Amino acid sequence: MSAAVPNFDRSLGFLLSDINRLTRQEFDRRVRPLGVTRAQWLFLFYVARQPGCTQSELAETLQIQKITVSRQAERLVRARWLQRRDDARDGRAYRLFLTAKAGRIVARLTEVAVELRDDYLAGIPPARREALVDDLQKIKANLQTLGSESRKKSALS
Repeated sequence: MSAAVPNFDRSLGFLLSDINRLTRQEFDRRVRPLGVTRAQWLFLFYVARQPGCTQSELAETLQIQKITVSRQAERLVRARWLQRRDDARDGRAYRLFLTAKAGRIVARLTEVAVELRDDYLAGIPPARREALVDDLQKIKANLQTLGSESRKKSALS
């Protein structure tokens, strides 16, 4: 007896992964004229979201190596999009902040993101959009709780 083949088109995990990939591809296409790479816009968005984060925190958030964050940060500092400040509590760490120049490009990137979101949510009524976001936030919170519980169990072992 063979196992039933799952319908991956209806799998939430695959669906979210596909939406994420397609959204990034389309966003890349739309921002290409601005001369910003995916690595740069992701970096800038996350620093805008968490001003004053350390390079280590950013590496963890982006799930990339610390050396990769350090190199990208250095490039963005040279381009005057990013400012590194010494961490008052840890002399080995830097805190990351956007410059005014980066603020302008992040504002433009945000406009592109809003336009893209309007395009990919076309045909979905506003109330359903809000409900969808609410449901996704609940899923995110559940996953964060699971991760926290898992870390606690690992610490006790």
